[in-house]
Amino acid sequence: MPATASGRYITSKDGTRIWADDAGVKSGIPVVFIHGFACTALIWDKQFGDRTLARNLNMVRYELRGHGRSDHPEHPDAYVGERYAEDFMAVCGAFGISKPFVCAWSFGALIPVDVVEAFGPDQISGVIYPGGPALTLDLHKEFMHPFLLDFIALITKDADEINKAANMFVDSCLHNPQHALPFEKRLQWLAGFFLPSTTARMNTLLRKQSSKRWEKEFRHKPHLLIQGTADMHTETHKLIPIARKTLPEIEIKLVDDVGHAVAWEAPDKHNKYLLEFVRRHHRAQTRAQAAEKVLVDKGLAGKLDAVVGPALAAVKPDPAVDVSPAMPVQMDVAVEEAPMVVKRDVVVAV
Repeated sequence: MPATASGRYITSKDGTRIWADDAGVKSGIPVVFIHGFACTALIWDKQFGDRTLARNLNMVRYELRGHGRSDHPEHPDAYVGERYAEDFMAVCGAFGISKPFVCAWSFGALIPVDVVEAFGPDQISGVIYPGGPALTLDLHKEFMHPFLLDFIALITKDADEINKAANMFVDSCLHNPQHALPFEKRLQWLAGFFLPSTTARMNTLLRKQSSKRWEKEFRHKPHLLIQGTADMHTETHKLIPIARKTLPEIEIKLVDDVGHAVAWEAPDKHNKYLLEFVRRHHRAQTRAQAAEKVLVDKGLAGKLDAVVGPALAAVKPDPAVDVSPAMPVQMDVAVEEAPMVVKRDVVVAV
């Protein structure tokens, strides 16, 4: 596991080298950060540089195969769900973490699905979606913004069109790219787009995915969606009801005047919501595990469901971050087609 100037390379099961990095404290709550399509782990700089997160979390970020500093295999078989799941497990093993929370942005939200399909629901403690999660490949089609269809058409054409697509893509991730992305950072984001070959990029986009086990066995795990109201990759008014139906206990926070990259454009809010969420659910899971051990030690394993289940179900959001016990959606704009009444700056339980 050789180290680079920053981060290290980890060899996945099929021999693909995955670049990864960590920050924070080893005794902290483990959180794995996964970037989106045509991006790199640099998207998480405002989390890895956050002192409060660093004091409380054991943070790991890595770059997906076909992206950034990781290897870019050319064959489509290298981009099936099982390979992505093996990469995730290899990274967790290399950094000595188990059952982490996962902060999965955009297309990166597909990775927890791959992990559950390949290794079961107990490998992940919960998921944070910091803007426009794909959820699954099939579900993504139901709320994909029309912009993405135009973008995909461009990246299949000649070099001049790909250059245009890259700039469109970077701008579309932010509500105010001129303000949020200084020129030096813009160059980094554009480089992240151009690093993969066209073949690797298209293999990423065109891969298949199974999600039946995830839909059945993972739907009641803790989930938090932090969604920008100006997202140019996701039709938020369509995403909300689909997320609610698929993940009935999901907590949702909408951030006004923020685009697709919530973690970059609104890091203070994002980091506060993330930390409160993982702390709360980590405490509940730790208590449930302690109760389970006591029951097993006393030969009362048959009472596990009766004791541990309600303990986990009773987890309540912390009012200090404005999330009600009814697990509401806090919305700053009207949402069409969603089964709820919404007013500006009003929390409405659904």
